[in-house]
Amino acid sequence: MLCSVLMIGGVFVLQGWIGVGQLTTGALIAQMLVDPLNLILRWYDEMQVAHVSLARLVGVRDIEPDAGDPSVRPEGRAVHADDVHFGYRAGVDVLREVSLAVEPGSRVALVGPSGAGKSTLGRLLAGIYGPRTGRVTLGGAELTRMPAEDVRAHVALVNQEHHVFVGSLRDNLLLARTGATDAELWAALAAVDAGDWARGLDNGLDTEVGSGGSGLTPAQAQQIALARLVLADPHTLVLDEATSLLDPRAARHLERSLARVLDGRTVVAIAHRLHTAHDADVIAVVENGRISELGSHDDLVRADGAYAALWRSWHG
Repeated sequence: MLCSVLMIGGVFVLQGWIGVGQLTTGALIAQMLVDPLNLILRWYDEMQVAHVSLARLVGVRDIEPDAGDPSVRPEGRAVHADDVHFGYRAGVDVLREVSLAVEPGSRVALVGPSGAGKSTLGRLLAGIYGPRTGRVTLGGAELTRMPAEDVRAHVALVNQEHHVFVGSLRDNLLLARTGATDAELWAALAAVDAGDWARGLDNGLDTEVGSGGSGLTPAQAQQIALARLVLADPHTLVLDEATSLLDPRAARHLERSLARVLDGRTVVAIAHRLHTAHDADVIAVVENGRISELGSHDDLVRADGAYAALWRSWHG
């Protein structure tokens, strides 16, 4: 701004339209205006941030109360989808006539081309979405009729998104089990191979993390999310490529942590990469919103269908 005043004023002085004294006065006035203008711009920026924060608060207020029935309780751990249809928009189904049984302790892999509906089916099995028609049940109880907190106690979704909230490391872990002791928190961190770096923090469990706190790598943030899973202790996990956004070294490290969490649990793995499906007990091939094939890896390769074609293309 000052440079512009001096350049334009200099031209005016050369043309004889103003004097040097007038140019000096104009430059001083321009200099005095800089700080107030910067202050106004800062206020405007803060108002935008405040507007976004207020919108989030209003959004929380507008969330409808949980309509679940606390009396609806599962009698078992089997997850079943029966003739499910689902769509994000009215009249456009992403999933059609989908039926799938996930037995307790089994490992089921959902495979298929991009956009086939694998992730959507996984979210239905985790109780994140409810079907338009058909039923998704846990131990005979419909997930849509159960309170959300009850569903989360039994089934959890693990994906690329990991949230570290502003507060201490302890506060972030206690979200999963409010009454957990420090010993249990340390045990959960150790179970996902996070104990060493967590103990190396300046204040241990009291270290501030999240925005403005101690900086954590994406892998460490995901380990905190996995530690919360250990504390919550759901018997069924739906995995949607939790390590796909990490660099290869961090992904391998986190996969070891994840393997400890999966031990002894029912697992539904949404396999965007086929190597994660090879060792599953059951593989469901999802194509165009339907399950086109169902069976073990060896059975599906012998059948020489869609899965066999995917397997050959993946191996080149």
